[in-house]
Amino acid sequence: MPKVTNQLAQLLAESGFVTDEQVEDADKKSQQAGVPIGRILVLGDQIDEKTLLAALEVMIHLRDNAMFTEGDAQEIMGLLKADMDGTIKDADKSQVKSFFSRKNKPLRIGELLVRSGLVTEADIVNAVEESLATRKKIGQVLVSNSFITNDALEMALTLLEGIKSGEGDASEAAKNLREAHSYPDSEDDDD
Repeated sequence: MPKVTNQLAQLLAESGFVTDEQVEDADKKSQQAGVPIGRILVLGDQIDEKTLLAALEVMIHLRDNAMFTEGDAQEIMGLLKADMDGTIKDADKSQVKSFFSRKNKPLRIGELLVRSGLVTEADIVNAVEESLATRKKIGQVLVSNSFITNDALEMALTLLEGIKSGEGDASEAAKNLREAHSYPDSEDDDD
């Protein structure tokens, strides 16, 4: 059987969430439909949305953190699988919870765009998966797939820098972004 080539799918297969056969089938469907393989696995009920989000978080961490290895990625996904199966040791539960907690972590561009209402969480999940596969930044993927305009991306990045430097607030930034770049409601909607 051919080795799984998609890194996300490989991580899911090696962690026991899916089989190589399921990945191969999903890969074929992904190529035919032009939909990311993770989304195909969710739509095919091979994994749930929570598992896809967790695997993407691990992949982002692997991409962005030089100290986090593929072995670490396998370990955390294995612990997540054990947690989902109810076989995790109590000592390992806190490690899983800590890894996936967004508390005290900087706001990401996708989170700001979702808060603003310019994109949906599903749009972000698909864009994250595509960005990991193509090694493009998520903003580039969102613009190239017409989810947002380049102007909206530039404003979001500027607002994000303001939040990181303490000059801005996430709620206010999302509101400003929404007001500047969302389509106005038509007057016909009031009827």
